Amino acid sequence: MRGKVLLDRAIDVSYSTAVAGPGDDPGCEPEAFWRGQVNGLCGAGFRGHLSLVTGLHTGYVHLTVELFDAEPPLAGDWEEAVEVSFRQRAKKLWVGGLMSRPYPVALPRGDYRVRYCARGMEEGRRLDTADEDEVVDAYALQFWPGEPAPDRIVRQTGETAAYWHRAHPRRARADRKPATRERRRGGSRRRAPLDRLDADLGSALAEAGDEVCTAVARWAAERAVAVAGLERWPGMAEALAAVRRGEPVAPAELMALLDDPDMVLTTVVLPAAGPDGPPTEMAQAYVALPAVLALADRPPLTAATNALRAAAGAHGEDGYREFFAGLRVAFPVLAGVVRRTGDTCTPPG
Repeated sequence: MRGKVLLDRAIDVSYSTAVAGPGDDPGCEPEAFWRGQVNGLCGAGFRGHLSLVTGLHTGYVHLTVELFDAEPPLAGDWEEAVEVSFRQRAKKLWVGGLMSRPYPVALPRGDYRVRYCARGMEEGRRLDTADEDEVVDAYALQFWPGEPAPDRIVRQTGETAAYWHRAHPRRARADRKPATRERRRGGSRRRAPLDRLDADLGSALAEAGDEVCTAVARWAAERAVAVAGLERWPGMAEALAAVRRGEPVAPAELMALLDDPDMVLTTVVLPAAGPDGPPTEMAQAYVALPAVLALADRPPLTAATNALRAAAGAHGEDGYREFFAGLRVAFPVLAGVVRRTGDTCTPPG
């Protein structure tokens, strides 16, 4: 069955997220996209909007948007696939990266079932960043007329998809549990990149070499676990012992630690993506754990960058500057340049 191609191009994603919607800010908490869902790749919990997860963290992925008259068969080369319901009421659907240019899609008004398909998510996650000449993961949004129905996971093969199928729906449930500070409405999914948080740290890491980067990644992972209070969790001691031995922790085993439905998750306000960026509040455990998962990333510079980014987020808007100051105390080789933290320029120390 052939559909009508509405969009077929590379799009620039950030924070492993693309979006589709009427073109305006939904003005909702991030967890609103995932409430009531079983899948964690295509969030459709906020009417008229879709939140789409990619394997690649930052850069270009390929996206195809198609319209069918009826449900199409699922091609065998798609490694991941989920389905949700979607109501289109705007004149156009705008599709693009979280913080990049959106593209108009001529989707007629109506009620649809949507299949979000993915290929190469594992490769994209390992690559972390990509330009337009090295696209490794591809995605498709397939629309066809359909009545509202629960979302479902159609095909799941990779660890990255398995992680998000656990994390996003659970995070939406955890959002109703006690938090360390008052929730803020109208937030954004944006999280500040490492160069925004500390403009000179990336260059200092690159000059320091692989051995220092490996040690930095382990240091950041341990502090992310500590600040999020995860040391108390059953199984985390074994995971940290493996980290100290330099052994990567399997994502499936690590994420299994979060499956206890009675676990109370606290939240943290993340550092803003820009000087005027709105606050974003997330479950602290889900911000911190990627620091441990980053230890398996290659090369060591990527592992250090990803671990520091996650650990800084786990320390939150009020604590990430002190976290970076502690980093330079622990690793004096990184303190040889002027440090710019957030919007404040301070000398090394």
